[in-house]
Amino acid sequence: MDAITAITQRTSVRRFRPDPVPREIIQRLLECAVRAPNHKLTEPWRFSVMTGGARDRFADIRAGHRLKRFADPSSAEAQAAAAKVRDESRATPAYIVVMGAQNPDDITREEDYAATMMAIANLMIAAQSLGLGTYLKTGGVMRDPALLKLARVPENFRVVGIISLGHPAEEEPPRRRKSAAELTHWVE
Repeated sequence: MDAITAITQRTSVRRFRPDPVPREIIQRLLECAVRAPNHKLTEPWRFSVMTGGARDRFADIRAGHRLKRFADPSSAEAQAAAAKVRDESRATPAYIVVMGAQNPDDITREEDYAATMMAIANLMIAAQSLGLGTYLKTGGVMRDPALLKLARVPENFRVVGIISLGHPAEEEPPRRRKSAAELTHWVE
């Protein structure tokens, strides 16, 4: 699949087939990620790939994080929500935790964050081109101390996103987006 088709056909995939993604394929995707532009070649990204037991520990972390949304975490509703998140997480073949450097200089930190997001985009587009599905997770779980320990996040780095990766359980058409023409001003 060419790059433009991969970009226009990419959609977030939440459900995956159980077959694992071979390590060689994940390594290939990571090689695509590190080709992202980055100011002064800071290479501000780091990656942690979680499969098997690590994936299951992450599923437990996500379930625990979900319980924090409820006033009574022991309620049947809260427990059901946590079980759902745990099961969905365990059904995902692989997760890639993408980390970005936290430079003390504001401008460099912003450039490094942007570069890390471009690395994520490269990885997700490359996955699409190989027939794999991805889903980018962000939010509070990225700061969970248990996740930081599990993913071995280095000092002076933060989690920028967590990519779910696998073979899509079903084909989904891309969701509707506004056309670029609706969002663009041409200045001459």
